[in-house]
Amino acid sequence: MLSMASHRLMTAAPSRNVVRNFTRTATRRSSTSASKPPSGFRNPNFVLGIGSGLLLAGLHSATGSANDFYDYRFKSPKDADDLASFYGGEELMELFCVFPMVGKIMMRSATFDDTGGIKTQGFPGTMEVKMVFSDDVNEETGETDWFNKRERFKNTLFGYTLWDMVINFGFQTKEDGTRECYHAGEYFHGNVPILSQLMLLIFKVHARWVVWSTEHHVNHYAFSSGTTDKEEEMEEESRANMPLFLLKNYAWSDLTAMLFGYKEGDLSRAEKQPSFLVLDDKNSEKSELPFQKKAIQIRISEDIEADKQAMKALSSKYCPEDVKKILTRRATIARRATLARRRTKSGQDVSGEDNNELDEESDASKPDVYVMATELAADRAMRRMTRRSTKAAARDHEDKI
Repeated sequence: MLSMASHRLMTAAPSRNVVRNFTRTATRRSSTSASKPPSGFRNPNFVLGIGSGLLLAGLHSATGSANDFYDYRFKSPKDADDLASFYGGEELMELFCVFPMVGKIMMRSATFDDTGGIKTQGFPGTMEVKMVFSDDVNEETGETDWFNKRERFKNTLFGYTLWDMVINFGFQTKEDGTRECYHAGEYFHGNVPILSQLMLLIFKVHARWVVWSTEHHVNHYAFSSGTTDKEEEMEEESRANMPLFLLKNYAWSDLTAMLFGYKEGDLSRAEKQPSFLVLDDKNSEKSELPFQKKAIQIRISEDIEADKQAMKALSSKYCPEDVKKILTRRATIARRATLARRRTKSGQDVSGEDNNELDEESDASKPDVYVMATELAADRAMRRMTRRSTKAAARDHEDKI
């Protein structure tokens, strides 16, 4: 009996040791697993980070870029050639910059690149500005039928594109003979979250101000050269600094009229018509703009490619410094031609000694790189038009033969 009891004790001892060891091992494993944070999708912080990233990417994809992001229009009774001169000149740039200081800051560090474009201070980084002019003439009337200025702004930082935007300015002659001016955002492509949304919002608000101030300037004060000194002064003030002009000539009179009323028949107030933005009928259907038509889109693409080929041909013959000198010379010549056309249209004589005044006036605008780039774009458009006319005449001559 004793031997059997001792045998049982000896047999049970290893079993108890195995159970004790298993319990200790399980306890250690549970304590170790409790001390380690969960990995992968079992980590709440990891899941939150992934979810936030996907949400930000989705929001940026939906709101960081846009096509046709604004479209503002207004009717103008002005002459077609005057409107083409305005949208193809530096006057629009003054209204676009809102304040004179903004234009000076942007153009202070501006330089020509080897493609005839502009490189200037970006938001942030470096901004490249390129423009191309396209137009067409009505063969029956001889007037400009439509004009389009396509301007591209590309902002880069350390070689990376932050945002890329294309806007179109111009006018078209409608079937009833009226002229419709337009400012339209073709596309805005942003690549940096938050910054893209911010810049897109800024450009939308800015576009609304620019088109309002442009309508106010064009329909009420522009193209007044050759008239009274007072009208010329009003034209220059409204173009150079529209906010100050409105504050000086409108805000105070409107405030006093609100407080004390105004006399019936006050012509100065009768001329202050409300803006088109107040009278805009949102239910009316908008017609297709020139740059939105397929044939004109092809035409604009050809104009862009022709400008590129012309610059490549110029760069292949001359070194970069000589190219810049040639571009500067062409811009100066184009500037003189523009000034001469304006004086001729206003009835002033541009022969004889007046040419010296044209030279001095054109030389005074040389430091403004944007003005030079604008004149170069106009010069390229004129050269393309001349080539088209020459080719068309040659084809007509061949057909007659």
